[in-house]
Amino acid sequence: MTRADSAHPLASARRGTPPAVGALSDEAVRRPTTAIFTGAGISGDEPAALPRGFGLRDDVLKIMHSAAQELLGPLVSDGQLDRIRGEAYKLEVVLGRLWGTVGPDALDCLFALEVRVPNEAHMLSALHLLDGGTHGTVNFDIGVEYAYDLIIGQADLPDDAPQEYVDAIGAWRALAPADPMPLLTVSSHADFAEWLRAGRPPALLKVHGGLDRQQTALADVVVVDIEELGQLTSERAAAVATLGEAERLLITGYSGGDPDVYGPLLSAAARTTSAWHCLSLPAASSVPTDAMDHGIGLVQGSPDGLAVTALRQVLGVPAPPPWPSTRLPGEGYEERLERWRLRLREAHPAALIAQSWAWLLADLGDLDTAEAIYGRLGPDAPGARLRHAETLYTRARGDDRERARQMFREVAAGTEDATTRLHCLLRIGGIARGRAAQHTDIARRVLALAEAYLRPVQVVLATRNGRRQPEEAGDAYRALQQTSLRLLEQLSVVAPRACRPVIAMLCQLATRFGERAARLVRNGNRLALIRQHRALLLALTALLRGRPGPADVRSDMRALRDTYRAADDLPGAGNCSLTLAVLACADGDHAEARALTARALAEYAAGRPAGQPLASGKALVDVVTRLIDRSDRIGGGSQ
Repeated sequence: MTRADSAHPLASARRGTPPAVGALSDEAVRRPTTAIFTGAGISGDEPAALPRGFGLRDDVLKIMHSAAQELLGPLVSDGQLDRIRGEAYKLEVVLGRLWGTVGPDALDCLFALEVRVPNEAHMLSALHLLDGGTHGTVNFDIGVEYAYDLIIGQADLPDDAPQEYVDAIGAWRALAPADPMPLLTVSSHADFAEWLRAGRPPALLKVHGGLDRQQTALADVVVVDIEELGQLTSERAAAVATLGEAERLLITGYSGGDPDVYGPLLSAAARTTSAWHCLSLPAASSVPTDAMDHGIGLVQGSPDGLAVTALRQVLGVPAPPPWPSTRLPGEGYEERLERWRLRLREAHPAALIAQSWAWLLADLGDLDTAEAIYGRLGPDAPGARLRHAETLYTRARGDDRERARQMFREVAAGTEDATTRLHCLLRIGGIARGRAAQHTDIARRVLALAEAYLRPVQVVLATRNGRRQPEEAGDAYRALQQTSLRLLEQLSVVAPRACRPVIAMLCQLATRFGERAARLVRNGNRLALIRQHRALLLALTALLRGRPGPADVRSDMRALRDTYRAADDLPGAGNCSLTLAVLACADGDHAEARALTARALAEYAAGRPAGQPLASGKALVDVVTRLIDRSDRIGGGSQ
């Protein structure tokens, strides 16, 4: 009986070996019988023994917390660490904040994910690839690649490997084809582009990039949250979509926490027979509901939910022999991470790491403590003045915005870095936009509004319309779209009904700022914001013209809301909920519109001190509520 004879619903047919990229004719490209998608769960067992779930994230958090507490004493408490660890923040969020203060050295913690000997899940995955299967993963480690090379004899066990591994390797090598081809591993952006050109042959697809084969360099890793919110590149998204073209798809060792991968993976799984095997899921996970909605069989618990169990079932019979799980002698993950910690502390002052800790606290909504930390660090700490201003800008309580405005002016005047200077100009324009909404005096409101437009225009001119510093120029166009949106929202609430067509036309025109911004920026947070503001302008256009909300805009906002939720960015999700509320209002469903505004208010308040929503979020809810009330009174919408 061959492996292809297994009756398991995800059993694989033998497909031979994968050809190399560039050596394929269209006729030779064959879709695999079974595709596999994996996460960190497959690398946790010995001898790889890499951290599962939030393991690496929690270790990085401890290092950041220790450095900040050493410098700031009781201002940094153990309770803060417990609270951050209790949140659903991913490694990408934590590294994003550390990277934002210390730079690329933050990402070197990934070298602690070195694999000296692959584990059984890696070995089974390698056999699937040797059968011509396709395997997608978000893992950075090279466990699967190493296992593949080990089985075909292109790699050897380390000299200090326990005898159990030496005794076992022969039986696994006997399962390899007589003339196996090297594994096609697709990690970098260039790799993915060439893989597409070659017709998407079977391969190991590392959709978040990863360590190179020597485990000494990183290949286009997606490891900060701004990249995740920017979504996968088109080539990497195509890789996930390809999994849905297999006859069957197995997802295992994965909890579904990646905002850029999760939606495309669900869509791929819905197009074929699919099963999701995992040991357990977080209590708040959306996987069980989403799996049911997409027709994915969900298996949890031991032993059926284990990756090794699921992979053995895919391979069928005869079953590969057991692979040892003996702990390796010498340096492991903990020792490698400690070396990174020592290098980080030697290269960067504690004040920089403390800033990243304050940034995380601000993400949690504890802006008061974050502001106090920046105050203790003082204006001379590198970067602290700018982060302090950002915290005040976000808190926006009392005279916070005016204090932030002064700090932005000081930073802009004192820096030689053009990017920082342009950013400060845009923040000053954003503060002016807020003042324009608050002033009751018409003259002062007009002056503030003029400055809100002037500062982004200055940035556009300084960047020569994006020919220089396109990211900053794109952010300026984002600000122009946002200022126009805030102005047109207010006009929609107070203007006579006869003015609605004109305001609708202006809303449509304002989206052009967003279109230009989207062509220039690469920052994922900015792209998401541009997308949401443009959608709200289009929703307003539909409402003011008495037409139904555009279905594509509604679908896009639901997808973006899911992305924000997966990234644990509930204020971002709240913005999307409000856009959906305006779309519901355009459809004449005022009850649904009010339910969505209530949901948005809850999302703005989630996890914040005393349950108080973000001030800017509350102001936006008030505007949308007034729009709904006005539409209800005058019979607006499509009814």
